[in-house]
Amino acid sequence: MVALAIGSTVATVVIAWNLALIVSSIFIRGASFETISQSLIFVLLAGIAKAGFIWLQELLGARAASSVILELRAKLLGAVQKLGSNWLDQRSIAEVSTLGTSGLSALEPYFAKYLPQLVYTGIVTPIFIVLIWSQDFASGITVLVTIPLIPMFMVLIGWATRSVQQKQLDSLVALSQHFLEVLRGLTTLRVFGRAKAQVQTIEAVSEEYRVRTMTVLRVSFLSGFALELAASLSVALIAVSIGLRLVDGQIALFTGLFILILAPEAYLPLRQVGVQFHAAAEGVTASKAVLDILDEAAASKAKPAEADSTQYLAGALNVLVGPSGVGKSTMMRELAKQSNVAWMPQSLGLVAGTVAENIHGPVDHVNDEHLQTAKKLAALDDIALDAQVGESASQVSGGQAQRIAISRTFYAALTNRSRWLLLDEPISALDADRAGLVIDSLKGFAADGVTVVAITHQQQLISAAAKVIEVQNAK
Repeated sequence: MVALAIGSTVATVVIAWNLALIVSSIFIRGASFETISQSLIFVLLAGIAKAGFIWLQELLGARAASSVILELRAKLLGAVQKLGSNWLDQRSIAEVSTLGTSGLSALEPYFAKYLPQLVYTGIVTPIFIVLIWSQDFASGITVLVTIPLIPMFMVLIGWATRSVQQKQLDSLVALSQHFLEVLRGLTTLRVFGRAKAQVQTIEAVSEEYRVRTMTVLRVSFLSGFALELAASLSVALIAVSIGLRLVDGQIALFTGLFILILAPEAYLPLRQVGVQFHAAAEGVTASKAVLDILDEAAASKAKPAEADSTQYLAGALNVLVGPSGVGKSTMMRELAKQSNVAWMPQSLGLVAGTVAENIHGPVDHVNDEHLQTAKKLAALDDIALDAQVGESASQVSGGQAQRIAISRTFYAALTNRSRWLLLDEPISALDADRAGLVIDSLKGFAADGVTVVAITHQQQLISAAAKVIEVQNAK
């Protein structure tokens, strides 16, 4: 894209040179059409070439931006998966989903236009300054003195833009989060007759987002006007200087015309940097939050597990017991940071889809044998694999939802040959018979050499454990 931009610059110089030559030849020497026909052909060819370069820039920029955004979105989803459901429970799902969708989509102007324009400006602007300087020293001095005004305005406007863009993103997240919470609790709201009252709340949040968006647009338009004004006044200074010296005969008409045609082009790249920066500011604001999540996932992956894995019996069923809030789940999360772990958090995390889809997850290949085995080991005998789970497990019972989550953990352990099997309250919603079957399955995994660790308050599971670890104090 930068190479194409440089080609467009060469075409611009060719156009400026030949236009100045045509006008000066006609008015100074009275040249005929045949004399200037070659220059007209050069102008036409250069114009076509410049149009082609600009078209290719737009095409390649859109493709490059799409590729980068897709890669970044995939990394975000991978980071969320690595951080796990406990991390997601502590964050706003609406915030994460907004960042991964509209937030990253807003990065397209940044990758497609702003970054190429920034590099292009660093290369081309000095070329234009040197060309103008070589033709007229006074005009070169004027460009050197006035051109820093544009980046100065860009910095000042950028400070103001940063805050309004962040407020706009916060408003969008708040709107998404509130709408999601209303959908989740719609049944409860309707039962208590409070569903219609949420309309006013959503209207108020939507109005706040509209106001924030209009504020961003006002700042963007004002910044564009400021940059255009600075560039126009700078070009006007050059034009006035050239006009006065043309009257006195201190500068040739060809030179004056050539500089006047090139002068706006010298300021244009910097002006475009400012315009594209404001167009990409929303995506840049969102990307900072996305990169923070990626860094958090990388740090979590690199950080060694702080849990003392030596306190558990290898190849046996271990249980963690103790009052709520003493740190059992924290110990489990630290233990889950180890490699080769299959983990069932207390938050089941079921999604709309079939039972089978919730067990094997979004994978390219499903091991049918492991799927059937996991279903049997979790005592999931009262629901078909093609049955629908519904939003927030609304179409299954609490016990079925828990056993689907257990099946998912068993499937992961079988498929990945996990050496650790971690479960947070695996039988809290099960009847005694099915709980006994699940406990037998856990013992079976332990007999195969898998170290099983479960958090529980149920005496049935405590009695079956090979080792009971009582957690006293939260860390």
